[in-house]
Amino acid sequence: MSSATTPGMGREAILRWLEGHRASLEGEPQELLERCERAVRRHATEAAWLAAKSWAERRRREFEAAAWGNHASEAFVASEVCHQLAWELAHREPVVEPGSEERLAGGPLRRRLAPRGWHVLEPWIREVAARQEHAVWSEIVRFTHRRARGFVRERRLSHDCDPERARHYPEIAAEVVGLLAREYSLHAYPR
Repeated sequence: MSSATTPGMGREAILRWLEGHRASLEGEPQELLERCERAVRRHATEAAWLAAKSWAERRRREFEAAAWGNHASEAFVASEVCHQLAWELAHREPVVEPGSEERLAGGPLRRRLAPRGWHVLEPWIREVAARQEHAVWSEIVRFTHRRARGFVRERRLSHDCDPERARHYPEIAAEVVGLLAREYSLHAYPR
């Protein structure tokens, strides 16, 4: 079997390479690969939700900094802000950067492989992470769209737009985006 690998090796090819190069690793190839895959998926999922949280927190600060805004109904703002944020997130999907493999797979796993074995896994780790982050990012966008109706119902948001009783748009928007940021964080670190 050739010791050279090509970027884009699939899981089975990686497993075969590990089986043929047991001296490059500490432990069983199948267990090592499964552990690596679980860690990468978990960390990629966490990274996607935290990226969405970071974006939401940025937008919350922008709304909080707004000097004034029109009076608006809470329900209208929640709906508009959730849909706008979902649109923004759909256009800002994060990218798995080269060099992030150790963070994604975990340091202890990295230490169980000789440098040669680690270099074989690096492209595969990035591919697994990219697929996972893309799937999670798509779910984040759908989740954000759906939360508009959920916020209106769960928080009993007012449809009242009377200037005497309605709050200002940026105030409501900052509150809604703050709630989204909190929910993103909860998804990043599920119990």
